[in-house]
Amino acid sequence: MGRLPALALLIGTLAVSTAPPLILLAGVQPFALAAWRLLAVGLILLPFAAGPLARDLKQLKGRECLWLLASGVMYGLHFGLFNLAFSHTSKESVVVLLGVQPLMAAGIGAIWLKEELTRRMLLASAIAIAGLTIFVWHDYTFEASHLVGDALVLACGLAIVLSYSAGRRLRPRMSLLGYLAVLYWVGGLTCLSIALATGNRLWGYTNEQWMWLGLAVLIPTLVGHSLFHYVVKYVPVFYVNLTILGEPILSLVIMYLLRNEYAVFRDSTLTTLQLIGGSLLLLGVVFGIWKRRPKPLEVLA
Repeated sequence: MGRLPALALLIGTLAVSTAPPLILLAGVQPFALAAWRLLAVGLILLPFAAGPLARDLKQLKGRECLWLLASGVMYGLHFGLFNLAFSHTSKESVVVLLGVQPLMAAGIGAIWLKEELTRRMLLASAIAIAGLTIFVWHDYTFEASHLVGDALVLACGLAIVLSYSAGRRLRPRMSLLGYLAVLYWVGGLTCLSIALATGNRLWGYTNEQWMWLGLAVLIPTLVGHSLFHYVVKYVPVFYVNLTILGEPILSLVIMYLLRNEYAVFRDSTLTTLQLIGGSLLLLGVVFGIWKRRPKPLEVLA
């Protein structure tokens, strides 16, 4: 993998790993939180993206415009469903089920994008999923009451894979700023509509909640997710989603380090077994992306 995409993946993963701790600290309802995160970034980018987006839209075909809208909707659903899943299942279940995401990406990439499915991909996924399983082995228990939350985790994983896959098609035809502007605005408006329909509260938060929400806008959203959308132009969607598996591990480490500072993290643990599992997962990620050269997807005729 080229140095710039690899560096972007590294910084992006570190940035998005702050999302779960910030979500818990903010204490904002799921779709309201997602709407604020996406629309705030959309507003930040708007002055810089308006010109590039106008030029991009002139050269897109009808079906590409539909892909663009669908990518934004899927992106917004990912944010909202991920936030919602935390209130319906355990964080250990979230960690384990996220391991399915790169396999989804490999399958969709092979079928829709004609991306090569290699033994290296499958082996890297197996190593990473084994690491995830070891990481949560001590705390994980199957509970029928968590099935809805588990389904939400799988749904949000599928939504982001579909969004990245559409982006893989569109990014060679669009500027980064133009693509991001549509993604954040369409995704944000999707979440805003659901927040209003379900009665999520959009206002009336404490100053501390606004602070955590602001950090969630800037670090994992503006920096982290934007970098992933930059990278998806150069590497198959499988590798982006494989790298994202490092997020829950790093997030739980952050929560453990802050357990004495914030009551919401008080029960966080970091055992020797978790360290072994986390190390194995990171090994799988490194094995999967090592020495890959960036290769933009060819533009459709």
